[in-house]
Amino acid sequence: MAQLRAAIVGAGFMGGAHTEALRRIGVEIRGILGMDLAESQSAARRLGLPHAYQSFDEVCDDKSVDVVHLCTPNYLHHIQAQDALLAGKHVLCEKPLAMDSQEGAELVELARQKRLAGAVNYNLRYYPMCQEARARLQAGEIGEPLIIHGAYCQDW
Repeated sequence: MAQLRAAIVGAGFMGGAHTEALRRIGVEIRGILGMDLAESQSAARRLGLPHAYQSFDEVCDDKSVDVVHLCTPNYLHHIQAQDALLAGKHVLCEKPLAMDSQEGAELVELARQKRLAGAVNYNLRYYPMCQEARARLQAGEIGEPLIIHGAYCQDW
């Protein structure tokens, strides 16, 4: 299997957390995008990343990136996940994936059409409600195919 190369979108706390997690498991990080070029450059220096992106379009256009990690404010998740999928990138999104179930369903269908992996990062994997949701997903009672267990996503 080819080694995935990632871009981080969001230079705040979660962007740093994703950077550290990806490093621990050996995923190459191509660069980071902040709110503006200054924040991107600052985060790239602070985190020791090779590139500071100027725009989300630049992330989507970067042919060396296979997967985009979305660590941005919630209201941006749907449009950024959509644009990344349309650009042929796999997506790992901080929760929530979208602001409502219709937006979530649109992303599930788009990922299916593009044959791309999408995942939502949940940090409370051992919380009883999360364990119940996992059991229901595995039993086929509920679920969105966009929530998958990718090559470097831990089973929640």
